[in-house]
Order: sequence, then C-alpha cells, then structure tokens
Amino acid sequence: MAVADVSPWKTAKDSPSRQLLWELSRLALAEQEASLERLDQACRERGAVLKSALDEAAARHDKVRKDAEAEGARIEQERQRAKARREAEHREQEERERQAEAERDRAARQRAATERAERAATQEREAEQARLKAEKDRQDAQKAKAKQEEEEAAGRRKAEEHRKAREAAAVVSATARSKPTTQLAPSMTGQSIMSTSQRTRLDPEREKEHQRYLEIHSTLKDLRHFMDQQSKQNPTLKAKMGDMRRELRKSVGQLREGRGANTKQVGAPLAKAADSTSILTGEQNKAIWDTLGEALKSFPEPKISLATLIARPVQDVQAPALFVYLLNHFAKAVIAQFIKEAAVSPTIADPIGTAAVNVFARDEHLVNGISLIDILVAKFHRVCPPLFGIYGSESTDQGRERLGWWRELPGGPWVSTQMHHDRMTGLGAGYAAISLRNFESSRMTNPYPPYHYWRTLTGILNVPGGQVTDTHLVVLRALLANSESRFLMAYGESAKQLMQFAVNEYPKRAAKGSVAATLLSNLGNTWKKDKKLYL
Repeated sequence: MAVADVSPWKTAKDSPSRQLLWELSRLALAEQEASLERLDQACRERGAVLKSALDEAAARHDKVRKDAEAEGARIEQERQRAKARREAEHREQEERERQAEAERDRAARQRAATERAERAATQEREAEQARLKAEKDRQDAQKAKAKQEEEEAAGRRKAEEHRKAREAAAVVSATARSKPTTQLAPSMTGQSIMSTSQRTRLDPEREKEHQRYLEIHSTLKDLRHFMDQQSKQNPTLKAKMGDMRRELRKSVGQLREGRGANTKQVGAPLAKAADSTSILTGEQNKAIWDTLGEALKSFPEPKISLATLIARPVQDVQAPALFVYLLNHFAKAVIAQFIKEAAVSPTIADPIGTAAVNVFARDEHLVNGISLIDILVAKFHRVCPPLFGIYGSESTDQGRERLGWWRELPGGPWVSTQMHHDRMTGLGAGYAAISLRNFESSRMTNPYPPYHYWRTLTGILNVPGGQVTDTHLVVLRALLANSESRFLMAYGESAKQLMQFAVNEYPKRAAKGSVAATLLSNLGNTWKKDKKLYL
C-alpha cells in the first residue's frame, strides 16, 4: 500500500496546510517513483547492453574455442601422420636391414660355394697337372723327335722353295730376253712367271687351300659362340674374358713406328728382321704376352682340338679354349689395325706385323711345337683373297665376294671403290710385314717364312690376263712398295727379276686407262728416285 493511502492527512479537510503537505508529499512520492522508474529503465537498458556485450563475448569465446578445438584437431592429425611416417620409415629401415642381412647371407653362401668349387677345381687341376706331367715326361722324347723332323721338313721345304724360285727366275729371265714387240693377249702366252701347264695344275690347289682356310675362319666363329656359352656358366671367366679381349685390342691399337717403340706392348728387342728392323720379343711380361700367359695359366680348361684350326694335317692336340679364343681376337685386332692404319700409312704395317709374328712364334704360345699362325692367315684369306691367287669379276656380286670386297652393312651395298682399294692397300702391306721376317739370329722358328711371300707374288702374277683386276694391281703394289729391300735380301737376283716383271709387264694386262696399273708402273720410278734401285 502506498504511503499516500495511509497518510493521516489524507482525509483531513480542516487544514489547507495539511492538504498542501499532503499534495506535496504526493508530488514528492510521484517524483520519487518517476525517478525510480527512470533508474529502473536505465538499469534495464544498461542490463540489455551488458547482456548484448556478454552474448557477443560469449559468441567470440565460442568461436575462439571452436578454432582452438579445430587447430588442436589439426595438430593431432599432423602428429598422427608424423607418427605414421616414422613408423613406416622404421618398418622400411627394418626391411632394408633384413634384406641386407639376407644378401650378406646369400653372398656368404655364394662365396663358400665358390671357394668349394675353386678348391675342387684346384684339386682337379693339380690332379690333371700331375697326369699331364706324367704324360709330358713320357712324350718329351717324342716331342724332341717330332721337332727335329719338323725342322728337317722345314729345311727341305725352304730348299724346295729356293729351287722353285731359281726355276721361276730363269723363266722370267727368258721372258725378259724374248722382249716381244707386240702387246701380249690376255692369255699370258709369253709372260707367265710359271708355264700355263703349271698354272693350270696349281689353280685347283690354291682354290682348295683357300677353302680350307675359310673353313678355319668359320670354325673360329664357332669357337666364339662356344666361349660365350662357357662365360654364361662361369661369371669369373666372363669378367676376365672381356677384360683380356679389351686389353689385346688396346695393345694392338697402340702399336706404332720406331725402333723399340712397342716394348710396352710386346717386349724388348731380341732378334733382327731382314731389313735390320727389330723384331720385338723378349722375356719381359708385357701387355700382350701377359694377357695370353694369364689365359694359359689361369684357365687351362676347357680345351679344344686344334686339328680343325691348322691348315696342314697334324696329330690331334688339345689347347686351352680361352687361349685360342684370345689369339683369334688378337688376329682380328691385327687385321683391323692393318685396314685402319696401314691403308693410310703403309709403313706402320711393319711394327704391327712384327708384333703379330712374334706372338705366334713365341715358344710359350706353341702347342706341341706347332704355331697357331694359321688363325691369322685364315683371316687374310677371308678379307683379301687376291693374296692367294683368287680372282673374279669386279662387275658381279659373286666376283666381288671372291675378291674380298666389303659391304657397308651385312647384305647392304658395297663399299666405294676408293675404300676397297684402301682396305686392300693396308692388307697387302700387312701381309708383306708378316711374311718377310728373318729369324736367322733368333732362337725362335719363323712361323710364316718368306717363301709364302714369294708364293703370293707368283700367284698374283699368274692370274690369267683376262681376269686381272684393279684389286690385284692394288694388292701387288702394296706388297712391293715398302718391302723391296727385305725381298731382295731374301731372294737376291730372283727377287729383282720378279719385281721388274711386276712393274713393267704385269700392268699391261690391266684394262685400258686403269689408274691402279699406272700407280704400279710408277713404282719402278719411285725405287729409282728414292732407293737408287734400278731394275
């Protein structure tokens, strides 16, 4: 109940002052109530503002909380991912370690197996060496006797060759004295080094011999396939075989002109050649000999028969397959070097030929006293048949095959005429370097005596006139150009007469306008000018 309602003056009517007091009190009370109402309104408004601020603060707090929760979740996810990565890396590391351990175990087992195999092989080699030693002791007398018989046979062959040379020289002298006034027909009726009947008889023999050497060349290809199969079964052999092959090719590629220049490749000088040029040999362990010696010592097995690798009939003997394989690659490198280097500078053929002959002449490289130089000769038969009296037409594919023309690719086009002549020049110079060596002051036996050179010249000079090609003329010039002094030293006046016929009469059998014939004819003038050699 309001104060005004209980005021004692509310109903008082008797006093104006009381009524005024009552009115004043009512005004005071109304003012107070209005003031309180304003205060309440201000409080409500302030409360609303504060509530709005609190709501806004609560909203911001809630956003901050949610952001914090989201960031916390992200951090937790990143931590979990990092943990997963660490665990994966740990598992991978453990797997690598496990694999490495397994690999070490496998390597250890393999080493143990290899050692067992090597021990077994060593025991087998020792047993085989003991057997071979016993066999060698039994065969020593037979070998000495066989060597003596071979030397006697070689002496007889040499004497026979000299006799034939004297007879051929007599025919040449008779031909030169006849001096026909007209050019001879292609049938060579008056200009043969040998008579027509002799040539007819020899041609089939030369063809048969040529085919025999081509068979040897084919057998050597089979040997390469055989060694490839062996290397697949023996990783040690595979690694060493490749290294040895590359070492031989590198050493042959480093051969160069100059006295003693090739000591590193083939050893120190020991004997003399026909022109007083050193034959490079000796006891030093140099690159080529070391490689072949290692093959003989370290890989005596497997062995192969040599009966199919020697042109003449011989008693069947066995030799280490790797050694023969490396000799084959050595011969291949020598032929390649003749083609590459001697075609440009024919004088480089001499040191290459010297190195080649000494490899095949060295006692350690003989098998039962037999040289394996037929491996090299077989390659000459393959790449330069005209050296052995073979002829054919240069206008047909078959004829070019017989003459040793090369193709740019197997089954592809033939090489150019200039490239063919360059190849023939290098091969002719190389053959002369091999077949004109003099071993008179050497303890070794010449594996390819000079009578082979004489036989090659007579074979080319007896090609029927209608069959003489530029290839024969190029090969003949290469054979003679830088070998005249050694040829004269070996055969004397007979050589001079043959050289005279080769440069003066033989070019007349060539086709008219042949550049190769002109170059061969000019060789005589070159000898006069540079060597003071008058034919």
